[in-house]
Amino acid sequence: MNIRTVTKVSAACLIACATAAGAQTKVDRSFDAVANDCSSIHWSERALATYPTIGAACQGVEERNGKRYVRFEGKLKKNVRGEQLVVNFKDGGEVTLTPPADLSLYVDGKKTPVKDLPRGADLKFYIAEDRLAAQFPETESVSARFVIVPIVVREERLASLPSTAGPLPLLALGGLLSLGLGGLLTYRRRR
Repeated sequence: MNIRTVTKVSAACLIACATAAGAQTKVDRSFDAVANDCSSIHWSERALATYPTIGAACQGVEERNGKRYVRFEGKLKKNVRGEQLVVNFKDGGEVTLTPPADLSLYVDGKKTPVKDLPRGADLKFYIAEDRLAAQFPETESVSARFVIVPIVVREERLASLPSTAGPLPLLALGGLLSLGLGGLLTYRRRR
């Protein structure tokens, strides 16, 4: 193998890896935004499948530490022993959250265990551009860390079979085919 062949093979590997890495970050994103307002949000397919009216529930877009977050505010409709919180949004339907049992949230200026949250409590949380989960601030300060709380998939979706295949194996196969084609062309040119 000469230096040109090694260079071509290395270039093909780099292209395949970059394509796969780009696809992975695209898959994990919950939304893309071109500006800091709700009308500029483009929600991912996964976000829309989990919560179809998510766009209508958006209350604003904020940037913290170089990352964009969508702000949501709603009223607690139902609290199932702190294991499930059903939050109702004006014009945005409702979403079910599954917080950890030992979680406490800041509501009306005081820290309250989730199991003690009363019906009608005002809840505020965020969804980051790179993760589809409710994120509650640990304190009321702007620089507060977030506590991550999963969003429950709607019951209608649970009855269908899970989609386990993603685009990454196909991208890897494309990279391998490109690599093989480059090697084959190099081999033929030498003959």
